[in-house]
Amino acid sequence: MKTEKILVVLLSVFALSTYSATGLTEQVIKKSPTTKTIILSIDGGGIKGVIPAIIIQQIESSLGKPSYRLFDIIGGTSTGGIISAALTTPRENTGKPYTASELVDIYRKDGDQIFLAQGCEIEQCATYFADNGSGSGIEPYMRKMYGPDVSLINSRNKMQSLPGNRVKHMFTTSYIVNNSHNKVSVPARGRNFGPYLFNWFDAVNRPATDNYTVWEAARGTSAAPTYFPIAHVGGGISPRSSAASKWVVDGGTMSNSPAVWGVTEAFRIGIASRLEDIIVISLGTGIHEGGAGVGIDSNAIKNVVPKEGNWSTLPWMVEKLDDLEGADHSRGALLSIILDAVQSVTNSQLTALKQAGLKYYRLEPKLTYSQSHMDNIDPNNIQSLMTTAKTYIEGEGAAIFEAVINELRSSP
Repeated sequence: MKTEKILVVLLSVFALSTYSATGLTEQVIKKSPTTKTIILSIDGGGIKGVIPAIIIQQIESSLGKPSYRLFDIIGGTSTGGIISAALTTPRENTGKPYTASELVDIYRKDGDQIFLAQGCEIEQCATYFADNGSGSGIEPYMRKMYGPDVSLINSRNKMQSLPGNRVKHMFTTSYIVNNSHNKVSVPARGRNFGPYLFNWFDAVNRPATDNYTVWEAARGTSAAPTYFPIAHVGGGISPRSSAASKWVVDGGTMSNSPAVWGVTEAFRIGIASRLEDIIVISLGTGIHEGGAGVGIDSNAIKNVVPKEGNWSTLPWMVEKLDDLEGADHSRGALLSIILDAVQSVTNSQLTALKQAGLKYYRLEPKLTYSQSHMDNIDPNNIQSLMTTAKTYIEGEGAAIFEAVINELRSSP
């Protein structure tokens, strides 16, 4: 018990330290001490988000309930953040959030509206539009998906009045790289740089600075460097909200698997006080294990790429270095390795915390090289990802999936 208390304190301190620059309110969410806090955490991965969407679809189907009746906290990174916001934002036409089946259809049908290629006169621009100026691109799509003016407080309040709702908190991850267009003489963590969560709790407690629109929370978490432009959120100039101006990039740069954030948020907002109070269900977007490393001398090219990994900027960041299996990394090895590394670290940390009472379940299928690209929106690839997800939960991941279903079925 002493070890567990120390772990809880450390996790709580970690959660609070991220927000120390702006301060915290004393207000917390009250919850019965006998009820488990169930967290749904969804990884980043672009179009591969169809994999967790399929898994959630199977969870909803197995239990005959939508996600908002099953989980206390829903949080995600990048494509997982888009899913998290969709599962917790009632729409004007239905009064309810998206179902997982509807999200599967979005991935299956609308990939070309999200990944809208832009042509540049210079090589250095992002591959895909934020907004092409004619109503297309990821930003217009996000505004249409969630509503142009629906704020985090709006979505939270509507969810609280929805019959059968269990969700008490939603978050998406991001990383601040600036809060203005200009250089900053004395940068401050939490304002000019550092991890940032778009979330209900801070929106309610600090509405002047943190009540972003839901589409901004989705856009900010999915602003993958090189793929999309940096996301500018807040600032009060339409179509952005009046929350604090920030320039943010994809949360995958620091937490491609946001499951640890789910645990620390449960402590921070006051709905859990012990690890044994918490159940974490973490959904990956699939892993191509060969892409988690890099060839060494197999990448050596005379007078271009040196031997034995003696590499500077160009090979690591630009050159199509071979991965462990000999396939090229396409966009540079370093980004692929970092994204795989941060989610592997999270998995290792939470697996260790099971010894202190945490219940933790991780579902993630293995992918082939051709499936692993986050912007491969070819219909055949999307169908193969869907098939892989279904095959996984019926085969290799069946025992874990069944354990998840049993946990959800038995939790009041």
